[in-house]
Order: sequence, then C-alpha cells, then structure tokens
Amino acid sequence: MAAGDVGSDGGRRGAGSDGGSGSGTDADRVREGIIRLLNSPDPQSLLVTVLELGLAGAGAYGGSVFVADEDGWLRLAGYLGTNEEVLRRFPAIAPDSSLPLAVAVREQRPVHGVSDDLVERYPDLAGLQEEVHFLVMPLLVDDRCLGGLVVQYDRPGAPAPDDHRLLTMVTEVCAHRLEHLLMREGAERAATTFEPEAAASTGAQADAPTGPKGIAGPKDIADPTDVADPSAVADPAAVDPADVQRRSQSRRTRLELAMSSGDIGSFEWDIPSGIVIADERTIRLFGFDPDRFDSLVSTFLGAVHPDDLDELLVTIERSKREGAHHAVHRVVWPDGSVRWLESKGSIEYAPDGEPALMVGVVWDCTAQRERVSRREARREFVLKVTNSFAAALSTRDVLDTMTGTVLPELGATALAIHIEQEGRLLLAGAAGYPESTLSRLRLIGTVANNPMSEALRAGHPLFFGSREEYLERFPDPRLRPTDSHGAFVFLPLASADGTVGTCLISYDRPRRFTHDDQIITAAIAGILTQSLARSRLSDLFRRRMTDLQELMMPRALPRLPGFEIAARYLPAAEGMQVGGDWFDLLPREDGGASLVIGDVEGHSAQAAGVMGQLRTALRAHAYDGYRAEHLMARGNHTLWGLDTDRFATCCIVDVSPRAGHLQVVRAGHPSPLQAEPDGTVHELPTPGALPLGYAPADRYPVYHGQLQPGAALLLYTDGLVDTPDRPYDEAVAAVSAELSQWMTRPQHGSTDRQGDLEALADGLVSSGRAANGSTHPGYDDVAVLLVRRTSWETGPVRMVR
Repeated sequence: MAAGDVGSDGGRRGAGSDGGSGSGTDADRVREGIIRLLNSPDPQSLLVTVLELGLAGAGAYGGSVFVADEDGWLRLAGYLGTNEEVLRRFPAIAPDSSLPLAVAVREQRPVHGVSDDLVERYPDLAGLQEEVHFLVMPLLVDDRCLGGLVVQYDRPGAPAPDDHRLLTMVTEVCAHRLEHLLMREGAERAATTFEPEAAASTGAQADAPTGPKGIAGPKDIADPTDVADPSAVADPAAVDPADVQRRSQSRRTRLELAMSSGDIGSFEWDIPSGIVIADERTIRLFGFDPDRFDSLVSTFLGAVHPDDLDELLVTIERSKREGAHHAVHRVVWPDGSVRWLESKGSIEYAPDGEPALMVGVVWDCTAQRERVSRREARREFVLKVTNSFAAALSTRDVLDTMTGTVLPELGATALAIHIEQEGRLLLAGAAGYPESTLSRLRLIGTVANNPMSEALRAGHPLFFGSREEYLERFPDPRLRPTDSHGAFVFLPLASADGTVGTCLISYDRPRRFTHDDQIITAAIAGILTQSLARSRLSDLFRRRMTDLQELMMPRALPRLPGFEIAARYLPAAEGMQVGGDWFDLLPREDGGASLVIGDVEGHSAQAAGVMGQLRTALRAHAYDGYRAEHLMARGNHTLWGLDTDRFATCCIVDVSPRAGHLQVVRAGHPSPLQAEPDGTVHELPTPGALPLGYAPADRYPVYHGQLQPGAALLLYTDGLVDTPDRPYDEAVAAVSAELSQWMTRPQHGSTDRQGDLEALADGLVSSGRAANGSTHPGYDDVAVLLVRRTSWETGPVRMVR
C-alpha cells in the first residue's frame, strides 16, 4: 500500500479564516461546531460533532474515528457516511500496520491515501473498487496520539489548504477535549460510553445502539472481543499533579494554535465565582496582556464599549435563562482603538437549576462590520445621487447636482463634463477650476491621445493617484493639469445607445484609490451617463418647443405714439414643455390699439399650438374692425370651434389714440393693475366672464377707464402671482408695491424713458420668478405687457412700426 504526506495543491475554499470574512454559513457552522466540541459531555457526543463538523466544513462525504487503546491498537469508535463493509474488515488496526491510519498515528503526521492502493490486497471488498481519496488526521495531545480521524472525499488530490487547516483545528480541539473527558470521567465512565453494555471481562455480548444523528457506534460493526480493556484507561486519582499542570499548560498552548488557525478564541466562565478561564487569543481580543490578566469577568466587561455595555449585560442575563449565548459588541483597547467582537456559547446548569458555567468562543468581526458599513454607505450614497439626478431635467441641472452632491461626498474639489457632439468632446460645464484651466479644458478634446478619449477606448474609469502618475502617462504640455490638483479620475460616459461624453473629477492632493472608490465611481459613471442622456433629450425637446413658442409670439411690438410699451415672456424653468402664455398688440385704423394677453390651459405642444391659432384668429378679427367686447366674443367662438377640450384666459384692453380712454374686457384672467403718477396702484374693477372655450354664447362686460399722462398699465398672466407657497392676494400686493416704487423713484424722470420701462418689465418677471421661492423655482410661465402714457395727443394719430 502507498501512502503520502498531505499535499499543498489548492482547491475549494472552506470556512472563512478572517473572523467572519469568509462564507457566513461556513464560518457560523465552524464556530457552532467548536462550541459543541468544547461542551461535549461525553466522548460519543464529541465524536458526533467531530465527524459532522469535519465532514461539512471540509466538503467530504464520509469519515470515521479510531481511538488508541493502551496496547496501541486502534479501535473504531464511530463513523458517518462510510462503507460499512470496509469498516467490518477493519474494526481494529494494529499499531505496526502499513494501513494509512496506523502510519498517521505512528508517525504523528497527516497522511493522504487513495483506495486504489488497497484494491490488490483486498480484492473482495467492493467498497474499494471505486476510487476514494482519504485523509488521516492524528488526534495529538502533546507527544501522545489518542487516535485518528479518517476523512473521505471524491475530489482528486489532497484537500485544499483551507480545508486542511479546518481539519487540523477540529482534530486538535477534539483531541484535547477527549483527553479532558477521559481524565474527568475515569475509566468506568469512559468504557461505558465507548462500549455500552460490552464488558470484555465477562465476555457478554449485547447489541449496542447506533450513535446519535446517524453516527454508528462500534458494536454495529466490530466484534466485542476486539474492545479494549476498560481498565486500560488511567484513573484520574492516580495522576501526578505536576504532570497534570504540565499537560494542562501544553494543552492550552496547542489548543491556542488550533483555535488561532480559525481566528477563534475560547473561554469558560464560572458564573458563581466570576472567574474566566480563557485562552491567550481571547485575552488579546479584549486588548489585554495574557501575562497580566486577572481572569475576572469584571475585567472583560470593563473593556466593553460604554455604549454597548448595557445591551451586553441584558444579553448575558437572557443567555442564562435560555441556555444559549450570542452577542456582538465593541471593545476599547488600551490604545483607544475600537474592535468589534462576536461571541457564541452555551450555559451549563448546576443541580439546583442555577446557571453555573458558560462555555463559548469569541472572534474579531471588525473587518466584517466595516465591510457591511462600507457597503451600506455605498448604497446610501448611490441612492442619494440617484435621487438627486432624478430631479435633474437639463444639462445645467446635472452639472449642479454633480457640484452640489457628488463632489462633497467624494471629497473632490473640481469636475469637468465634456459632451460628445458629432465625434468631438465639447466642454459642457466645469466647477472648481481657475479660468486659465478652463480654456485648456475646452481644447483638451482636440488633442490626440487625451485622457478622456483613452477612458472611452478603455471602457472603464482611469485613476491617477498623483500628478507624477498622470504626467508619466500623458506628458503633452497641452494636457497638463493645474498645479492645485494632485489626483484625477476620468469617467467614460457611454451606454448601449452610444457615447454621451466624459467626466473629469479632480482632488486637491494625492490619493490612494481603494476598491470602494472604484465601485462608487463606476456607479456614478452609470448614473451620470443616464442622466446626461436624458437631459440632452430634454434640452433638445425644450429648445424645439421654445423655438415653436417664440415663432408664435410677436417678434416686435408696433410703436404707439403717446405711449411707451414693453413686454416680456419667461417660460417655466421646470418641466420639458412650454405653456400657452402669449401677448400681442393689435393696431387699429384710427391709431389706437388692442392690447391682448392670455394663457391657454396646459404646458405642452398642444397648448402652444392652440395658443398660436387663437392669437392668429384674434389678429384677423381685429383687422376686420372688432373691438374689445366683440373681439373677445369672436375669440371665444374660435376656440369653441377648434374642439380641443382646452380653455384659455384672456384680457383685452382697447386704448384710444388721443384721450387715453380704456375699454377693458376679461375672460377668467387676472385684472390689470393701473399705477398713477403719484405711486398709487389699484386693480381695475373689470367684470369677469368665463374663460374662452367654455360657452359659445358667453358675453363679456366692458369696463371703461382712463389712463392719465404718466400713468402705467400692467397686464400679466397668473404665472407672475400664482405660486403654491404664497397666497394670491399677497403676491398681487407684492407686485403692486414694486410697481408703486418704480413710479415714484427718481430714475423715473430719466431721459431714456423707454429703457426705464424695459427695466421695469425685466424686474417684474425676475422678482416674480424669485418670489416663487427656492422650493418652486419657475413654477409657471410668466408674460407681462406694460403700457405707460407719456403725453396728450391732438388730432388723428396713426400707429407706426
């Protein structure tokens, strides 16, 4: 038979070895298993746990445990998932046998074997015909070997290093616990546990039950005459105390080595006395020096973070009642550093039912907690950025979001976004760069082999942790960054639909980009790409709609002798679509004019189209000689006949060319404001009627008024005063106050009177937009039409352009 040492070839990863950084299921299984090993009340339950933990953790499918008698013979103690025909052939193995188990125990080293090596010697055993790989792990305590653990698996080659470490830890813990049980229970308890109802001294035979959880006991397959003499086990009373102390110290050392391979510490807390017997690793996990530790539970609790202590104490009390312990908390080391620890254990009770002993394991889970914290921080950051970009409807909004939200979160100081247009990268916006650098950023896309094009070709972000690293890759002076920046990231912005552009993020000092940085920047690149693509479509659509709106509005207003006229239109800043606001001045043959302002319901291309039709119809009817009252009626018939399911508000003011007489009609529209030369402002008490398009036969009462020289009239759409966060009357009062202030200010008498009125129009739409408040910027379209009478006119007056 051939047998070799355990190899080192790699394979499947077993339980995690970083205190929780591996598979959570594997790591938890190992820790729970170790607790069960340390709490095993008898050898049989110990063997159950050894086989279950060793097989499940190392990915094997079968195994068996052999215990050495005093005469050196290896007797089968239990098995799981192993061919019983083979085990019947080998119920006991001589110490000088060439079988792998005897070699491993005799030479005290792991041995790897293959069933093919045994086929020629045992051709009648069908269980050896299929290739089976097995590993024998000796159960070592100091310089003695208590037996061996045989693990079977069907993967070629020796177990992977991680699996071998796991099996080493399991066998080490098992060996020390097994010796402890044998010493504590004495010869009779050990004999009856391993060989129930089988006494070699009487030669009696009895059927023994199978081990728990599918673990077969030795009497299932072995002849009782093969069982070791129970008297061979040492009587604890006869053990030399000095030898016990030496062995105990040695056991602690070897057990520490075994447990440390899994980054796990173990402890036993004698609850009534408050004494904790812990291995060196546990003591160090709490930040103490093992040579100076006083073994008091109060000392352990003193290291717990103050914010976690109360919860831990509650958990301990609950553990005493329920019998199982599990806690996660922080500890503060003497140097001030904070670590996260996780512990699990079980409670043993005294005969009177009071909790007497807690046996458990503890490990450092700081890395795992930090990973979870970083993952949660990344998730929160991505959600925050996504929500911010969701409200960005234009390229300018995207740039503002990047500047206001993304840069502070990344700790960066500057960014530049280039948009791809017709194969060129054009600067769309930048923040945090000096003016001298902006000109360079505008040209960087035209330089061959520039970093932005390189990032697009690579298909992933380019990270440069220092200026030297960047300049080594891109030495062209035209690509040289500003001296105030020390690290750079170039994000390619491309999707399945094509290239959108690039984004440059700059830091003010050198930086080491971590894996988290790479994940976050990749997420930003994806979100930014989609947002820019959406905003570009929005910008294009809005630009076309604005062009349509402007095409339907008058390019210029005719001049009206004796009057100054100014008009403004400001589309809403929010939303992709324009509205139906409009204004017009319709000249009459007698030199007078009809001032018109209106608003078609809705914000859409349809609203703009209806507005254009209605404006054209009113111009045609005015040319036919209709005045305010009848002109409004003709407009109502027109809108009704269009059958668009839309209505429109409108106000028409007829102004006479000489006397300044006013005729005002209103269809659901705000009343005009009239400002007198002394600064008095009032709403014209114009009778109202239904908006246009509601009733085809509606009539429109006429208000007659007078506009004195120096007085002004303001017509406006509701976008100037109708906001969701301010009462209508309050908004009208604010506009009236601004108009009154303008009428009485000294600049009113300047020589550039028309320019003065234009400035008033600009001020009204600007203050109206600002009055909407920061929460609703540009809530609605705004249109204003201002008329101020400058002098008395005599004789016929003709309008001129």
